Amino acid sequence: MAGAIVCAGGVTADSMECIGCRLSVRMTAVEYLLPDAPTCDLAYHALDIRMGNRYARGIDMATETKRMFDLHCDTLDRLCGAAEGKPFNEADGEIDPALLSDLESNVADISLERMEGARWCQCFGVFMPDELRGPAATGFFDRIYGFFLRQMERHDRHIVQVRDAAGIDRAFAEDKHAALLTVEGGSVLAGDLGRIELLVERGVRIMSMTWNGPNELASGNATMRGLTRTGRMAIPALEEAGIIIDVSHLNDTGFWELAHLVQRPIVATHSNSRAVCDHPRNLTDDQFAFIVECGGLVGINFCKEFLVHGISDPKPDHLLQHVDHLLNRDGEDVLALGSDYDGADLPSWLAPCDKMLDLHDLLAHEFGDEIARKICFGNAYAFLERECGEA
Repeated sequence: MAGAIVCAGGVTADSMECIGCRLSVRMTAVEYLLPDAPTCDLAYHALDIRMGNRYARGIDMATETKRMFDLHCDTLDRLCGAAEGKPFNEADGEIDPALLSDLESNVADISLERMEGARWCQCFGVFMPDELRGPAATGFFDRIYGFFLRQMERHDRHIVQVRDAAGIDRAFAEDKHAALLTVEGGSVLAGDLGRIELLVERGVRIMSMTWNGPNELASGNATMRGLTRTGRMAIPALEEAGIIIDVSHLNDTGFWELAHLVQRPIVATHSNSRAVCDHPRNLTDDQFAFIVECGGLVGINFCKEFLVHGISDPKPDHLLQHVDHLLNRDGEDVLALGSDYDGADLPSWLAPCDKMLDLHDLLAHEFGDEIARKICFGNAYAFLERECGEA
């Protein structure tokens, strides 16, 4: 028979849910009874201890450590550029490269030092500039990927590359952060769909079709062109390979062309609500509804320009408006975080990355602990568990 965990809320064997809080519970053939537990959290805690399953909630109950899952940053390009004397942006050219070239300690938005205090799964995106084609594109990816590998090796006591939810579990069990490799920009393929296999071998699990401009697959939000013939062919190839398609940056024409072709859930790793802030990088309500319907995921972007117009330092309420709007459109199991750290101008209260823990508290205050845990970790983890079986 299916096992059951009994807590104050009560767990039904049929629904596999806590009646009190509606959180799903992982079951085994073993039944654990906790008749005296005052809260369902204690049931999870007991499950953690007895089954080693510490990752079903947004907090490790044994340590009360917050867990964070960020779907997008540009930290790899920024640090690699500094290390190689090729600044990621003009401002970085004025910074001592020694302060901006290593993941452990730096003045960028993301560092291992700043991740302390939480268990963290960070999607590290390889940002592909629009203009790169052919060997220039493949060589660029190889350079950033090589930097990523060297950083993983140098700091292997603190962070490890993962490919799936099981890998996150193992990393956290070893008291390490998890690094998930992604790609921002379809130019990484250089027009050759055979390169998808190489991305899989290197552990890429998410790939966006575009950045802002055109490439061999599609066009970004700075244009109105849709998918190319190669782009239409790439969709089933990516899905078959197990690479999740990211629609952030894709323009409206391309989004809906893609929507009619996909057979698997899609993600928008770092996009907000266009109804709240009218910017082409944000999702319309119809686009968000499609992502909800297909079982996808949307990461809230911290970029000032995508939060609100005309305010130099957006306030917490500006981000909360996006969250509230999307939650009211069936987004409770869809919303996640997609910070855009090291790739955008961010509000002062959200950067650097250690301030994301304050965001967790803010979301809990406004929407409750359960929703905060889902947005900050649980939804992205559950999505990865569904879509990326153990690699």
